[in-house]
Amino acid sequence: MTDSPLEQIDLLDTDYADILAHSSHPPFELQLVRLGIDPAKARTTTNFIALMRQKPDTPEGWAALTEAWEEACGFEPELEHLQLLVQLLWNHQRNGASDR
Repeated sequence: MTDSPLEQIDLLDTDYADILAHSSHPPFELQLVRLGIDPAKARTTTNFIALMRQKPDTPEGWAALTEAWEEACGFEPELEHLQLLVQLLWNHQRNGASDR
C-alpha cells in the first residue's frame, strides 16, 4: 500500500496526541488546525463552542462558560449577553435532551 491513510497536518506528534487526549471535541479542533487556525486559538475556540452546546446547570458551569467566553472573545460577558444566550440557544432545548 503506497497511500497513507493519515492526513498530513503541520503538527508535532505530541501536539496531535494532546488534541486527542485533552480536547473537548478533537475532530473539530483538528479541523480548525487543518484550516490554518493557530493550535492555541483552535483549542480556545473548541472549548468555548463545546461549553455553549448546553446550558450550564451549576455555578461552576457558569464560571467555566464565562472564563471560556473571555478567552475566546477577549472580553467578559455582561449579564445581557448571558440572558440572550439563554433565550436564543437554550430555552428551546427539550427537557432532558442529550448533548448532541
